[in-house]
Amino acid sequence: MNPPFRPRHQSQAPVEARRKRLKKILLLALSLTTPAFAHDPLLTEGFAEGFTFHSVFAKGHRIDKDGATVYAQNGEGNTHISAVRPGAVPCVFISSSLNLNEGTAGAPIVMLEDTYDLRNISFAVDRKHQFAPPGGAYLTMKGPGVLCRASTGGSAGKLTRTVECEDSIEVTIEPQMMPAFTMTSAKLKALCNWK
Repeated sequence: MNPPFRPRHQSQAPVEARRKRLKKILLLALSLTTPAFAHDPLLTEGFAEGFTFHSVFAKGHRIDKDGATVYAQNGEGNTHISAVRPGAVPCVFISSSLNLNEGTAGAPIVMLEDTYDLRNISFAVDRKHQFAPPGGAYLTMKGPGVLCRASTGGSAGKLTRTVECEDSIEVTIEPQMMPAFTMTSAKLKALCNWK
């Protein structure tokens, strides 16, 4: 028995509506998982140079085509590569680093991925704090999930992974980081609605 005949225009309407809904869902999923390059590369570089310690340990850096600031260091049985890139939304940065400790007693492989969510945080800089280095500062940032760290370490075949999120960060800003820190924090304060 054949199904009853339906005119084409009646059966197409529900299909078109489903296609439009599916298209919206796919676009939303893609926008949430793809870096939006909401920051210009100079803002990402300023965050990398002023807020992370990659610049302290590396001899130099480069800016890749995707806007990431990349650092590399080799020597003394340790290979280290790290990158800071913009997140999928403005005011979010992702810092990834891979350490291959070939000649040291520590874990042979350590990979860290830090996600900094700097939206609507409280921000305080204290140049006279007891832990502030001469010419540097002590930084406190607070906000929901301001830092989430995924850490993977161990040796081949015995890797473990942990994830921790914190609502507060307290770090020292070294003197060589201060120029980038000062310039970038002023931009981020306005862009990210810091209190």
